[in-house]
Amino acid sequence: MNHDKTIPAQAERGVATRRSGAAAGGGEHRRPHAQSMLILYRIGAPLVALGRCRVAVAGTRDPTPWGAHVAREIGYKLAEAGYAVVTGLARGVDEAASTGTLEAGGRVAAVLPYLFEANGRQLNPRAAWLLRAAAPRGAVASAVAENLVKDSRRVREWLAARNRIIAHIATALVVPEARFKPRWGTRHAVERALAEGRPVIVLKPKTKSNDVVKAFEYFMRRGAVAAEGIDEVLGMVERACRAPAYMFKNL
Repeated sequence: MNHDKTIPAQAERGVATRRSGAAAGGGEHRRPHAQSMLILYRIGAPLVALGRCRVAVAGTRDPTPWGAHVAREIGYKLAEAGYAVVTGLARGVDEAASTGTLEAGGRVAAVLPYLFEANGRQLNPRAAWLLRAAAPRGAVASAVAENLVKDSRRVREWLAARNRIIAHIATALVVPEARFKPRWGTRHAVERALAEGRPVIVLKPKTKSNDVVKAFEYFMRRGAVAAEGIDEVLGMVERACRAPAYMFKNL
């Protein structure tokens, strides 16, 4: 099965992108997070078109009304300031931030566990939504082209690869709101970003909900920095983008 006309190849260095043709059949068998380099399958704008400074936004799938509102506002303000936004495009915070970015006419890149469903022709519904909404201003990428297996263990591996990719291509990671859970993707995204040397900015909770407060305190212990509001987030992002350490010439 060949999707060469659907997913254009892009000769990019570092985290490479490619067509989802013959190589797609092997993608679901490897362990993406264990590799020193990931091959990305991409639809939409080249990652280099997102610009030098790319800001990841991650958080809970079940935000409070305040969390959903501030995530959307952060996406909007980041786009207004000229930054591209990178998310995992999960429901909740990711989707709210992506929506705000698009409302401001900004650029969004979504990194997903996989691009195509098992039949090889139907797009991941999240990817289809973004491409319809963003048109030429959006891109979706994944280390796995097709979801050929219905295996939760494999999906967890793909999610780990997604977090690695987001940390690698982002200048900074912003967490509007998170919830502490036995298994929660935001924790892995934060820890991966910190391991990559990216600043992680977490908004101080506006709720007394125990799991939200516990998540915030956990991130502070891990090395994240707290922000009181959106203006402070933007200031921190601006400083991160000026830092020489974030010259992503390999993307």
